[in-house]
Amino acid sequence: MADIVLHTSSDTGVTCVSNAFIDEYMKDANGEFVKIYLYLLRLLGHDELDMDIGILAEKLDHTEKDVRRALAYWEKCGLVRLEYDSNNELSGICFQEPNGSGNTFTTLSEEEEDTKNSEAESKTLPKRSEYSISEMKKFKENEDMEEMLFVIEKYLGHNLTVMDINYIIYWTKELSFSTDLVYYLVEYCIDKGHPNIKYMDKIALDWAAHDIKSIEQAKEDTIQHSEAYYNICKSFGINNRSLIKSELEYVMKWKKSGLTDEVIEEACRRTIVNTNKPNFEYADKIIDNWISRNVKTLDDVKAIDEEYKSKFRTNARKVKNVSSKNRFDNFEARNYDFNDLEKKLISKG
Repeated sequence: MADIVLHTSSDTGVTCVSNAFIDEYMKDANGEFVKIYLYLLRLLGHDELDMDIGILAEKLDHTEKDVRRALAYWEKCGLVRLEYDSNNELSGICFQEPNGSGNTFTTLSEEEEDTKNSEAESKTLPKRSEYSISEMKKFKENEDMEEMLFVIEKYLGHNLTVMDINYIIYWTKELSFSTDLVYYLVEYCIDKGHPNIKYMDKIALDWAAHDIKSIEQAKEDTIQHSEAYYNICKSFGINNRSLIKSELEYVMKWKKSGLTDEVIEEACRRTIVNTNKPNFEYADKIIDNWISRNVKTLDDVKAIDEEYKSKFRTNARKVKNVSSKNRFDNFEARNYDFNDLEKKLISKG
């Protein structure tokens, strides 16, 4: 078979890609992450090309969330270092070789990223070993373990390989994951669009490094790294700390409510307008009120707003009509401030 020679008929610029990236990193990465990384390399050193998260997302037909997730992934791999200004906004991306050296290009001011969460202290994880056929057989003899393997096969839609079973044994035996936590791990990764054991293993290692041993802890960690968490913090103006447990419980409750992220963010915005502080209890009352009114979208919120306004306009007209019939002819009907009315309504709840 003849060799295939790659060449081009046009004299174009060149984007250099490290062999280490191709050999060691590309094969394990999500294809969309690779595309974003390569385009960032294309931008490196080209000052005439505009760069911010929005432009990059539009150029590659991605969402801004996709771009942020890709940056977080490559930062964890050690191939980029994300740099932030005094306002905690992404201001630069430094490309790094495995040895940590690299060149930097600067981005335009960008929205606060949810990828700069503080990392847990490094933790030495149990050594991974390759289990023998007899060890795997013994593992399967446990009725619960056999059922777990069967369920995971059903989730994935194919039989587990020897390597797959090695990963699962490691999670349960060495990382001390309960059967329920393994089920949640598999479900979570499939819901995220990653139905493969190798990706699940990366999440398992991350959870173990952060001492996550229960489904509740895993759910909290998931929320803390979600776009909803980032947007709620942004709506409340919280950019210099993580949410405390009681606040995080409200976020988890709101995410289970069925309301869209936009509706939840609007409740946070109104809270700031009415209380001048990130009051989670107050926002929760607004959300509970909307849920009781069967609110699902921002259009539903607007409809309720109009209903309130119409109601108070009618009451104002009634007051004015009554006042015109008595001796206090100079009495003027009150002009209602809708935000103040909503504030009073919530405070009575």
